[in-house]
Amino acid sequence: MNKVTLGRSGITACSVGLELSPLRGMSFAQSRELMDKAIDAGIDFFDIGLPDEELQKRIGHGLLGRRSRVILAGSFAPCSPAELKKGLEKQLRALKTDYLDLCQIHDPDYLPRTGDREGFYDALTDAKNAGYIRSIGLTTGTDVIALNALEFGWYDTLQYPWTRESSPEDLDFIPFAHEAAMGTISVPQDGPFTREELVRDIAWLKTNPEHLGLWLSDETTDLLLKELN
Repeated sequence: MNKVTLGRSGITACSVGLELSPLRGMSFAQSRELMDKAIDAGIDFFDIGLPDEELQKRIGHGLLGRRSRVILAGSFAPCSPAELKKGLEKQLRALKTDYLDLCQIHDPDYLPRTGDREGFYDALTDAKNAGYIRSIGLTTGTDVIALNALEFGWYDTLQYPWTRESSPEDLDFIPFAHEAAMGTISVPQDGPFTREELVRDIAWLKTNPEHLGLWLSDETTDLLLKELN
């Protein structure tokens, strides 16, 4: 698969990434094995999900000695600045790393922005200035919030539930985001998938060469890696 650069974040990664939440149900050895196979296949973008100490310990174990080879994208639901600071520090300890490449605000019911009274976006900016995160993104399934994020330009990336079957209106967000210098990432779909479905999904992804698609690291992963090879 080709490499994509996610907008103004400057992050360059394989256009196929893995969302690692299913590792929560695996052993440390199984988690390491799955991540070994993914990295060997050229996958280097890993979405680590919301704070979950047991999951992120498994991810940290799987990345021992290889942190510099991968992109880690974490997410936080809107919270107070103090809660963010505490949660981010705990997450980084579990991952055995000093920073996240991308920190995404997860599914807010409003658009966090600089200077608002909640202070969450400004807390992320402080974390970025301190070196704990390197880019700020947004995940949402709400079109109005996505459009506002595109218009105001406060985010480096947008994660949205795009698929090859999305409406033309939703698919139009992708080039609009790229024009606004935002990287675009698909929310992973629920699997498992057949080989034919994966082939169609990968073919669609190739028609959007600046876009990054995510898949869950579940029973579909082996089939996905075979299609990439």
